[in-house]
This record gives sequence, structure tokens and C-alpha cells, in this order.
Amino acid sequence: MNTLECIENQFIEKVVVTLRELSQFLNVSIRTIQRKIRQWDTIRSYDHNGGYFSLKKLATFNSYGIWEYNNIHFSKFGTLKDTLVAIINNSSHGMDAPQIRDVLGMDTRSFLFQYKDVSEIKREKIGGNYVYFSSDQQQFSEQLLKRKLDSEALTQPPLKGSAAISVLVEAIKHPGFTSEQLSGHLHKQGIKIKPKVIQSFFAFYGIEKKTPDLR
Repeated sequence: MNTLECIENQFIEKVVVTLRELSQFLNVSIRTIQRKIRQWDTIRSYDHNGGYFSLKKLATFNSYGIWEYNNIHFSKFGTLKDTLVAIINNSSHGMDAPQIRDVLGMDTRSFLFQYKDVSEIKREKIGGNYVYFSSDQQQFSEQLLKRKLDSEALTQPPLKGSAAISVLVEAIKHPGFTSEQLSGHLHKQGIKIKPKVIQSFFAFYGIEKKTPDLR
């Protein structure tokens, strides 16, 4: 069995390996391994200082292009920087630090600030927090608009004015009504409010309505 076959077998057996492990297994220098490994379609971890390798064909990438194996993370985009740029540019609403952390599986405090001036992304402060967007002007405008619309939706109650008062009044009058029953009762009065909107209204204000569908 030649050296290249031995390398592939090690990958298949262990899935993820370091260069040192390969050099010790084959009893050759790390430089030799580095030279040989280029002949395979390998991927390198973007965390753990890029110290782990695997074969691309062994990876199962998720919808973000990320593969996690034993808390070691790989990306079909390559380096941490390239991966960061890709997931931000592929996002519909831009991404804040917690969202980036959840996707990459890394504490953003260890790397995010050093990439704030990367030309492919731009950083904007929204609601007291930094959000990262594509630097492409058209895509940035679309991402920013969607982000702001979502933020506004989160701060606006599902119902306002007379509609909100009507729901509250009928809920008090009929404490045993489900949201479907409230919706039907209001509909008879000429007030059309869907059950899901009523549920969202109670959830928005933290009102616990002890009916089967609102528990």
C-alpha cells in the first residue's frame, strides 16, 4: 500500500485527523504530509487554529455550508473569513453576533472584531447592536429593509385600538372561550379577527389565557 492510500485509509478510519497524527502514523515528516495531502480533496477546520483535516467526501454540510464533527467545524467555503463573508452575504436579513455564533459554533468575541473592515461585508448599528450585512449595495438595502421590518414587527402589538379592546372585553366576558370561539363570537359582531392573531395578541402582552389552545 502506497503513502497516498495510507493517508486515505487514515481519514476514512478516523474521519478527522491532524498533520502530526498522519506524520507519526506514516513515520514521515509533517512537510511530507503537507505535500502529499494536497493530492486529496481535503478540508481544513476553521476553528482550533485550523489544526484538523478531513476529506471533503466525508463531510455532511448543513444548509449554511457548515459541518461539525466532535466539536470541530469545517466549511465548504474554506477559511473562517471566507465562511463569515459567505453566510452574511447569503442571509436575508443580515446577521448579528448571536446569529453568527449559532451558525459557526464559535464565540464571536474571539474573531468578529478583526473582520469588521473586510471589504465584502459592512457593519451597521441597529437598535444598539451591530449587524453585519453584504457590502453589495442592492443586497445591503434589501437585507436592511427586511431587518428593520422584522424589528418593527416585534415591537408592535398584533392588535391596536378598538380591535384590541374588543378582544379584551369579550375575553373577560367569556373566560372559557378559546381563541377560535372568540374569533367566531367577534365575527358575529362584524369584527373579523383570526384566531392566530388573537393568540399572538395574548402572547405579546403575556396574558395567560387558560384555554386548551393557549396553554
